[in-house]
Amino acid sequence: MHRMNSSRCRGEAGFREYGFAFAGLLLAVVAARAAGDAEPRLVDLNVVAVDSRGQPVTDLTAKDFEVTDAGKQRPVVFFRHNGDRLKQSAAPGPNEFSNRGNTAASHTTLILFDLLNQRFSTRGVTANQIVRDLSGMEGTDGLFLYMLTVDGHLYPVHGLSGAEGEPDRQGAPPWTGRIKPLMDAAMRAVTRVRPVEIDVNMRVLMTLNELDEVAGQLAALPGRKNIVWITDGIPIALGALRSDTGEPIDFTPQLRLLSEQFDRSGVALYPVRQVMLGSPDAMGSGAGSEATLDELAGLTGGRPTGSKDIGPAVRQAMSDLRTSYQIGYYTPDESWDGKFHKLRVVCTRKGVRVQAKTGYYAWAEPTGAKAQRAMAAAVSANDDAAEIGLRAVLSRPAKQLRISVRIDASDVALARVGERYSGQLRLALAGYMKDGTVSTSPIDPLDLDLSAADRDKALLEGIAFNQDFALDESLSKIRVVVFDRGSNAVGSVTIPVDGAGKDR
Repeated sequence: MHRMNSSRCRGEAGFREYGFAFAGLLLAVVAARAAGDAEPRLVDLNVVAVDSRGQPVTDLTAKDFEVTDAGKQRPVVFFRHNGDRLKQSAAPGPNEFSNRGNTAASHTTLILFDLLNQRFSTRGVTANQIVRDLSGMEGTDGLFLYMLTVDGHLYPVHGLSGAEGEPDRQGAPPWTGRIKPLMDAAMRAVTRVRPVEIDVNMRVLMTLNELDEVAGQLAALPGRKNIVWITDGIPIALGALRSDTGEPIDFTPQLRLLSEQFDRSGVALYPVRQVMLGSPDAMGSGAGSEATLDELAGLTGGRPTGSKDIGPAVRQAMSDLRTSYQIGYYTPDESWDGKFHKLRVVCTRKGVRVQAKTGYYAWAEPTGAKAQRAMAAAVSANDDAAEIGLRAVLSRPAKQLRISVRIDASDVALARVGERYSGQLRLALAGYMKDGTVSTSPIDPLDLDLSAADRDKALLEGIAFNQDFALDESLSKIRVVVFDRGSNAVGSVTIPVDGAGKDR
């Protein structure tokens, strides 16, 4: 799986002096630093709507939904239908760099075959079922398969960078046509007895850690992502007799942290429980393992475990990604009280069933904490994030560098309040030096307050800004990072300094 770099960092020295001038903004902007962060937060939900036959419903509007947060109904201020048709992107112009190709990247479904939390007797049965259900499956762009090994590591069967570590060839047959030899080779490589030192407590913590790692890696990919977790499950708590400390252990705090990581990464969990018929329900340590799976599915907006059939679960997860709705509503600052907030999303149209996360933990965080985490991940990543489309041109007027960036407004949450539209973007630059060090700028706000005409113009032309700063000969490349506080989406684009054209 794609791993993040751990870059040496020079801190903010070198870039802090430049700041963001925001020269040449095409839209009305309110650059309110402290005031912008004090405003109510926009909660972003992904909602799947299906009819009585389980088919997606694609013609709903904001008026068809009602959202209740902690018992209080919240008006929908942001609404968008995410269809399965890929958005076309024009080819970059001269000296222009983009974080997207000619089409937006497809959604991602990752199958996680959990050997760590399955009995030895069920692993072979599960492997055979995966081979049977995936063989001949078409439309597998964006479908990947990993194993969670018995010693708590991820093993790619068909990884994000290709089955053999190379990118998939354009026009090549679906990789699922080779699933049998791929699975056979993977099983030979990882099959072993679980180490005796891995007790139940350690197994649960290792599992949660690897799920967190998978979600963090998927965060760099655009759009919604689903994980189909094939497992026997893990307990939500351990009694004193099962604990290595002799005291009861409650894993709820770890589950809360994991659900937050999934939420930040745009990932939903689709568990598929694998238990051998007639065998004792002991891998999940008895009562609680199925409840853990259902709770994580609910907290992330996935589907509870209702079947042991892998193929239908994978197809359902992929189908749910192809068409969904993005809904946003405001909650006042005092509502972030650190408590669990139950969510209820309903569709008022008769015969429509919706799937959305059932709740979240309203943790009060320091101002800008989410933006800082997102920026840090984007700066240290090998590749650019593409949830928010960006185009950038780097030029050299006189002895300066000028970076001109255009943000795809259709990827930004623009909430309607009365007759105006607001958005809360955060921006930063990272400079990658020739000696391997990295210099980062402060995070600056780009808060949008738009009329309907401004919004239409932004959707057509993008949100543009320029920045001038002094030329540093030790600079190798520059990365622009944009974070949307409304949807938690991230976009970044990297421009080599050597390729910067000089203004004539």
